[in-house]
Amino acid sequence: MRLGRYAKVRGEGGLALWIIVAALVGGALWFLYSSRRDGDKNARAFAAEVAQRVAVNYDDKYLHVHLSPEAQTKYLASYRERLFQNLRSFGPVKQPIPVSGDVRFSSGFFEPRGSFKADLTYANMTAALEMNISRGMTVWQVDEINLTWTPPPTPTPSPTPSPAFSPSPTPTPAPPAEPKGPRRKRNR
Repeated sequence: MRLGRYAKVRGEGGLALWIIVAALVGGALWFLYSSRRDGDKNARAFAAEVAQRVAVNYDDKYLHVHLSPEAQTKYLASYRERLFQNLRSFGPVKQPIPVSGDVRFSSGFFEPRGSFKADLTYANMTAALEMNISRGMTVWQVDEINLTWTPPPTPTPSPTPSPAFSPSPTPTPAPPAEPKGPRRKRNR
């Protein structure tokens, strides 16, 4: 009869155990989705900051520090100097700079990578700053950066008369020359 007394006690802890497991799984899912949301938000903020620092402040040191190791070998100092020289030659950019793009995650939650495009509007032209970013070991980094633009349209020259030249009068045809006399035949 002792078996009967302990039979009721055996199933009482099962419900509490299931509640604890469900709370742990729920907490893990909440952590994964909030990390994904934060990664997306931080990637967009970093892309906007890169666009601001490059297109407005012409900050070469900031770009150099945030380039990935592969990008530092790909985009040497001469490339970055030419990039900033082109940006300076365009003039002041209209602010705020709109940045669009998307963020992808490997395995759905880890290793965020983003492709972004900053639309730069100048007084007489537009340009696009395209960049690929990723999360390095501890900080965000720029993997690729490219500037594309269309040159401003050049006005077609209109044929305007120069004040140094005056229009020439239309020539009048000369009257036909009259024969001077009767013609003679030559003897041979």
